[in-house]
Amino acid sequence: RNRYQRVGPDSTGQVVLEVGTLEPLAVRWYRFLNAGNQEVRFFVGRDGEGSPQVAFAASENDFRLKRGFRADGAWIVNNKCETSVRLAEVNRRPSGCAPVPIPFRVEGSRLVLLESDLLAGWRYFR
Repeated sequence: RNRYQRVGPDSTGQVVLEVGTLEPLAVRWYRFLNAGNQEVRFFVGRDGEGSPQVAFAASENDFRLKRGFRADGAWIVNNKCETSVRLAEVNRRPSGCAPVPIPFRVEGSRLVLLESDLLAGWRYFR
């Protein structure tokens, strides 16, 4: 089973994700693929207070192993070293074994990510 939903950029270089039905402490996994066949995996979660958290499915320390992360309730767990970070802290923890955050903006019930921001993390998945 593939847990990643495939997404791509629109004609303006944006990826728009509908997250209105994403419940607190839920996580969705995405696979971004552009016309140049550049692939990036990331996730969108909602912390316990309902705030969106967005990050690459990779960390600075372990990206070469390509093991990624998994969700476990209010935690995001590194599949390599079993360390975890609170889902609520994903946007604030950019280093070490934590997932690398991705800039985004909220427009109503949608998240908007820029293709350029997603491609900034392409090095984690090559």
